[in-house]
Amino acid sequence: MSILPDEKEVIVERDRYKLHYWHSGNLNNPLVFLIHGAAVDHKQFDQQFPSLIENYQIIRIDMAGHGKSRPLNGKFSIVNIADDIKYILDRLGMDEAIFIGQSAGTYAIQELAFQNPEVVKAMLLIDGTCITSKLSYIESISLKSTPFLFRIWPYANLKQNMVKGSAIRSETRKYLKDSFNKLSRSEFINIWDGISACVHYEPDYHIKCPLLLVYGEQDELGNIKKSMIEWSTREPQAELIVIPDAGHTSNQDNPKFFNQVMITFLKEIN
Repeated sequence: MSILPDEKEVIVERDRYKLHYWHSGNLNNPLVFLIHGAAVDHKQFDQQFPSLIENYQIIRIDMAGHGKSRPLNGKFSIVNIADDIKYILDRLGMDEAIFIGQSAGTYAIQELAFQNPEVVKAMLLIDGTCITSKLSYIESISLKSTPFLFRIWPYANLKQNMVKGSAIRSETRKYLKDSFNKLSRSEFINIWDGISACVHYEPDYHIKCPLLLVYGEQDELGNIKKSMIEWSTREPQAELIVIPDAGHTSNQDNPKFFNQVMITFLKEIN
């Protein structure tokens, strides 16, 4: 039995940045890969870590342009994040993993599953939208206009509004504020440019693995609630669960409820 007693930080050289990831747990256990949302870092899953560490090995990353995986020399891209995830799996000699992601992290997982479905055993997607569905005219205009609006919005006020709109719990808001404040305006906009470009309509595509969709009961960002409800009806393997007393970062706003949902899902898979 091979056990990593603590999270082992690994740094690998990529083309335009140094990618940081953390590996922990019993190496004989199933692998759970955690992918954080936009403008934060791997610590977004601190409250899930204790529930996972006994029965799973865990990888948490700082996506390119986030946390310790900075600076990023060039454009942020969801496709590149999916490539990074596949690179780590190959580096570890892992054939598959279970993926849990929040918001932008769900986009990277979806892109990975689109490109390499064989490596995705199951997905738990938190407060994110489907990147392969057709957008309405209004949704398309809204998505394309976001980077422009962020460029003209006073940065301090933009961050303040995003913190307030993303969480209801004071501890979660503090984490978001601290994370956002580590990024320059140009870094922040670069991330959102990449997110706005990640959608690609695939009319005949369906996810081929177990899929759990969750969203916070009080998540009012964009069309997330509407999109996840509609998404759950299109995918034969999808299940939808609403996290009470939670906003957009529902795994942090209500970690006790979310962790129960997460562990139940993982036990059903394994």
